[in-house]
Amino acid sequence: MAKVGNPTISSGCLPLPTLDSYREELSEARQIIAEMVVSNFNMSPEYQKLNEELGELGIPNHEFGSFTGVPIDSLVNSKISSKPYVDVLLKYLPKVEYREKDMIVRALSEKGIKRAAPYLTQMFRESDNYSESFLWSVGNALCEIDDKESYPEIIKICNNPSLGISRQMLFLKTLPKIKTVEAYEVLLEGLMDKSVRGHALDGLGKLGNTAAIDIIEKIKVEKGKYEFKAKERALKKLKRKNSRQHGV
Repeated sequence: MAKVGNPTISSGCLPLPTLDSYREELSEARQIIAEMVVSNFNMSPEYQKLNEELGELGIPNHEFGSFTGVPIDSLVNSKISSKPYVDVLLKYLPKVEYREKDMIVRALSEKGIKRAAPYLTQMFRESDNYSESFLWSVGNALCEIDDKESYPEIIKICNNPSLGISRQMLFLKTLPKIKTVEAYEVLLEGLMDKSVRGHALDGLGKLGNTAAIDIIEKIKVEKGKYEFKAKERALKKLKRKNSRQHGV
């Protein structure tokens, strides 16, 4: 299970955390609390009913420091599986207000929750109704769920440049799993799109088609950005594979 927004807790293992890591952890914790406060402030009646039903099913209110959240916060920010509560989550997904949908999508971001996939791909078809950042969460959910029956629809999503950064995790994780000529071609097209270029580079490295080496070498990337390191990683993986194939 890999839900968005899980807090990171330092284990105390060597090597000791740096000051920067503590700052990042604190920043993430503040972001989590802020998101929970926003989602729980002036809840719509439908969102209240959702949390009441989750509470009746045994999901506790989420405790984070001095802040007390609601049951859905526990599904998003803990190791509690959402699988037993899919019916409830999907029932309220179309009913709650826009700002509250994000928490439901995050709760559904768990491997194997395949019944949620059609609801999520439909959101991409209705992309004019949603922000790019919200659709990023939807794309991440599809990536984590990994429903093979959704692969054709995911290829269509990735092939639509108007969806911008919302496709990033699908380029990074899902397209390399599909391993078809079509998926490979969509990854190559992503190299021309700044919004997904870095993720397409990493995706090509994972896919493992060594024919991409010459194409990737010609791609210009900006040093210091994610795409620069992604290009290095992709070429390293593909060249290593190419060497093994030719017995070098």
